[in-house]
Amino acid sequence: METKDGATPAVKQRVIDAVLAITASRGLDQATMREVAKEAGVSVGSVQYYCRTRDDMLVIACRHVMDRIVARGEALPRTGPVGSVVRAYAQEFLPLDEVRADEQRVYLAFVARAAVVPDLARLQHEFTARLRAACAEAFRLAQERGETHTAFDADVAASATVAMLDGLLVHLLSDPEGMPGPLAIAILDEHLARFVDIGIPV
Repeated sequence: METKDGATPAVKQRVIDAVLAITASRGLDQATMREVAKEAGVSVGSVQYYCRTRDDMLVIACRHVMDRIVARGEALPRTGPVGSVVRAYAQEFLPLDEVRADEQRVYLAFVARAAVVPDLARLQHEFTARLRAACAEAFRLAQERGETHTAFDADVAASATVAMLDGLLVHLLSDPEGMPGPLAIAILDEHLARFVDIGIPV
């Protein structure tokens, strides 16, 4: 269904893709209504139909990125030790290829704005709470199955894991020479293996 502003689901996706492309390649400051419209090949009115402000654009784009990452994680095979699934899921959040790097550049722009914009802070809380809950649930399942290496609090371990992932993605993006992908994966493996069987020797 098309509106008088030319807004359709396809147009909305083009707007989201444009926000992601501009934020990832040129930074959030360049993601103006005019630049997004130009990148998407639509009118400024079509962009404004979905996003009244730059923060609205970032919320929509970041929610899209978050949903995309979670969908990839949920599509992973659930075979082997629980820890091996957590390991594979965690890697979906790390910028280990260009697609994930672009996603995480958008995420970092979002996090920076969330520090000063309450609406964005609420979305950040929602996302990290979702990750911590999923991670804690997986750790508890590993405990039930006897796939753990030591006694630990699943909620604390989950919070530590999510915080570590945030730190790794910052270093992977800002200092790829000092934190190459294989090193980041080795750090992730060492962290997870303190708690659970991850299916590979560490």
